[in-house]
Amino acid sequence: MAKYADIAVKGSVENIQNLALQAFTSNGFTIQWDGPTKGKAEKGSKGANILLGAMAQHHTVTFEIYPATEGGTLRPIKVGSGAAGGLLGMRKVNKQFDQLTDTLSTWFKQQGLLLNVKKE
Repeated sequence: MAKYADIAVKGSVENIQNLALQAFTSNGFTIQWDGPTKGKAEKGSKGANILLGAMAQHHTVTFEIYPATEGGTLRPIKVGSGAAGGLLGMRKVNKQFDQLTDTLSTWFKQQGLLLNVKKE
């Protein structure tokens, strides 16, 4: 399963920041910026996830924006394995990360800015 995805897009770093913020928040995530090109997106309750395991929803993704000549790359990075929720929790985390990267890619594609997507 992918640990991170590189989503290459056209536009300035500021534009990528704004679109990433819109994409994450429209999917229920809260964003905490750790600088102009780094941040963390979080959704759900960590406490409920510990108590209820795979039954609860808590999803954290860190991300970075790498400037390039014709745009930049948004790299969401999966945080945690979901092991606290057992095998089901691990599957759920992997599925959520894949869905999130697909959603982000689709968001940029709809804006006409997507260049390439690579999952590692």
